[in-house]
Amino acid sequence: MTTAQPFAIGPIWRDSNVRSGPSLDSPVQQLLLPDGTTGYDAVAWTTGDEVVEGENPKGVIVSDIWFELTTGGWCSAVNFDQETVARVLGRS
Repeated sequence: MTTAQPFAIGPIWRDSNVRSGPSLDSPVQQLLLPDGTTGYDAVAWTTGDEVVEGENPKGVIVSDIWFELTTGGWCSAVNFDQETVARVLGRS
């Protein structure tokens, strides 16, 4: 879903690949490293390849949601705080 205005999805909690599309087969364009303060904005979200992340301190995360970042490229929702992701998706 594309939005009229960019929306905040917050900082990443782990090393995160930014890909050319919402698929694990899409080439990696950039690697984002967490710093605890840098927040990211998105212009769209869509469903894509399911990603399973088992290293989150709160437990395993499974999601097929991908965000199109304002800086370009797509990043899986598993890389962001899940409470923030739920709020963003709940508003759309």
